[in-house]
Amino acid sequence: MKKTFENLPETKKERIISACIEEFCENGYEKSTTDNIVKKAGISKGGLYEYTESKKDLYIFIVKHTYEKLYNYLRNKVDGMDKELPADILDRFKIISDIAINFYIDHPEYVKMIVKTYKIHDVEIEKEVRNIFNSQFMTIFGNIDGSNLRYDKDRIFDLLMWLLLKTRYDFLVELDYVNDLNALKQDYIANWEFFLNVLKNGIYN
Repeated sequence: MKKTFENLPETKKERIISACIEEFCENGYEKSTTDNIVKKAGISKGGLYEYTESKKDLYIFIVKHTYEKLYNYLRNKVDGMDKELPADILDRFKIISDIAINFYIDHPEYVKMIVKTYKIHDVEIEKEVRNIFNSQFMTIFGNIDGSNLRYDKDRIFDLLMWLLLKTRYDFLVELDYVNDLNALKQDYIANWEFFLNVLKNGIYN
């Protein structure tokens, strides 16, 4: 984004960001249009291009903004804990998933945006998006102890990232029809407990 965007009043910036998230969530990157964004934001198309170089530039900014919002929240909660995160990757995932669900409930639009980033056909943009995710993910999981892992740590990360996508998608599906947000939260936590217990203990007696 251009410097002119950073100099905008916060209310206008938030309005543009919200319009972008809404459009990208509804239509994905490929089918989204800047025409729709300016209508949602209540600005002119010429005004939009005073703040950004292109739709791609805008999309990458929104992806960064979304992941930073989530991971800043997670890091702040972790910093406020009276103990350090466990070195074990599964124990750490349990704690982080318990924290993350509160953010998801308060900001479902960010969860929708994150899930949508997994459906990009443009290889170059997909690579940039994965790099954004990885850089944020590793701030919390980069220093786990992998010495006791039976399998390659990167493969384990791949599996856990797939479970992240699944649990976020399941959260959005349930959010559409459930009225009890506490029940939704408990379902999310229970699902992670199940997945992590299976990974830790296997499926055989």
